[in-house]
Amino acid sequence: MKPKLLALALMVLVPGLFLALGQMNPVDGKGQKSTQIKDNGIGPIKSVTVGKTLDKKMVAEGQVIFYSKCSKCHALNSTKAAPPLAGVTKMLSPAFIMNYLLNTTQMQQKDQYVKQLMQYYQSFPKMPPQNLSEGQARAILEFLRSTAK
Repeated sequence: MKPKLLALALMVLVPGLFLALGQMNPVDGKGQKSTQIKDNGIGPIKSVTVGKTLDKKMVAEGQVIFYSKCSKCHALNSTKAAPPLAGVTKMLSPAFIMNYLLNTTQMQQKDQYVKQLMQYYQSFPKMPPQNLSEGQARAILEFLRSTAK
C-alpha cells in the first residue's frame, strides 16, 4: 500500500477504533456490550451512585466544564489530540472515570488498564491533571453519560 494511502486509511480507521470501545476493548480485542472495566481505579472515589435518569442540571454543568477544559484535546465523536469520549461511560465504571479525572497522574503511573491504553494510544499526549473538584468531576461524568448511545 502506498504511504499516502496507508496514512489516509489510518486517519479514518483509528478514530473508529476508539468509538468502538463500548463494544471492544482495544487492549485485548474482546467484544463486550456492557461495562468492561468494573473496578474503581485508584483515587478517593470508592463508589458512585448514578440514577437511571440523567440529572439535567448536572449535565448542563458538566457540559460547560467539558467544553472549557476537556474539549481542547477531546471531542465526543472524533479524534483531536486525544481519543473521542462519547460512549466511554458504557466501558468504564463511574468511579473509575471520576478517579481518572481527580487522580490523573497516579492512575497513569499505577493503573494497569490506563497504562495499557496509554501504550495503545502512544501517539496521544498524556492527560495533564485538571485540578477538578469532586463535584466538577461528577458533573463531567453526568455529561459523558448523556452522550452514551
